[in-house]
Amino acid sequence: MDNVDIVQILGTGLSGFGFLLMYLAYKLISSLVPLPDVNPHIIKMINRYMLVCFIMTVTVGIFTFMTTSYKNHVISDQAALLKSKDTVLNILATSQKSKLLSDSLCRNLDSQLITDAKSRQNSYLDTLQKYMELEDNPGQRERFNRYKENLSAVTDSLAMDHLDRGKREFLKEKFVVLNDSITRLSLKVAAAKSVVQPK
Repeated sequence: MDNVDIVQILGTGLSGFGFLLMYLAYKLISSLVPLPDVNPHIIKMINRYMLVCFIMTVTVGIFTFMTTSYKNHVISDQAALLKSKDTVLNILATSQKSKLLSDSLCRNLDSQLITDAKSRQNSYLDTLQKYMELEDNPGQRERFNRYKENLSAVTDSLAMDHLDRGKREFLKEKFVVLNDSITRLSLKVAAAKSVVQPK
């Protein structure tokens, strides 16, 4: 115990400093024990010094526990906020990709192009549906599922060959309306998530 690295002990902070003070008190007492006549006032002073060191060490321990608890709470709040922001960004990005795809399909209503784009559209809608399922809003989920089913049916109809011009225009308008409804609903969910504060 004589080879004490003071710098390393002090590197642990206030608790290390408290330990070092108590260790020095121990060294004082151990140096006084072999002496035949020790002044009782010196022993009393060493006892008081050790008591102060003990109180300081306990206080530092309590303070360390409190600050650690607070820091863990802040970290968990920040993690929840980051997760919420990440979810919002994913909703917005997926909604934007779906909107861009629907805009490109509206400009070119080639049946082969629509068939090829349908799997991508379904992927975007499935991603958005996953976020809708996490929301505690059954009405919103039901509306999204209805929009998704109708959009899938309209996309299948648009992919059919030999549609007359009037029917194609009607389906195109319905396609645009359904995509806009899904985009608005997605933006509403994203906006709700962005204002939620962590607990």
